Amino acid sequence: MIDCDDRIRLDAYHDGELSPAERSDLEAHLRDCPSCAAELAAIRGMSGAFADATPREPSHEQLLELAASVRAEPSEARILLRLFRVTAVAAAVLLSSALAAAAYLSHRTEAAAHEAMVLDHVATGSQSLVLATDRAQWIADDLRGAQEER
Repeated sequence: MIDCDDRIRLDAYHDGELSPAERSDLEAHLRDCPSCAAELAAIRGMSGAFADATPREPSHEQLLELAASVRAEPSEARILLRLFRVTAVAAAVLLSSALAAAAYLSHRTEAAAHEAMVLDHVATGSQSLVLATDRAQWIADDLRGAQEER
């Protein structure tokens, strides 16, 4: 029987899954192959034994154990969710660091422009405050451009 190629089709025959032509061919084979006929009889006997058995309802404790074991298993969705959370936290930290650095550099640029305006005003003395403010703005714009290039 182990060498018989038709053995693999016995379950499909028993379950009624073969086409009429395949079913007819296998029935002809069963008349000539006693080992396949015996295997089919064993399949029918096992199927009959299980057909009479009714499935039991699981107890509440069994259902709780099953739920706990499912929760304990790392599913792909849980792994992806954890990865997403870690990535989101890392992105938030990176974004907040970038914003803090931008605010710091902006403050430094404004402070440098103000210092340049004061030094220019003190050095020239004769120029008006409006001209010094225009220069300070030009210096601030120039410093911002240098910071953005880095």
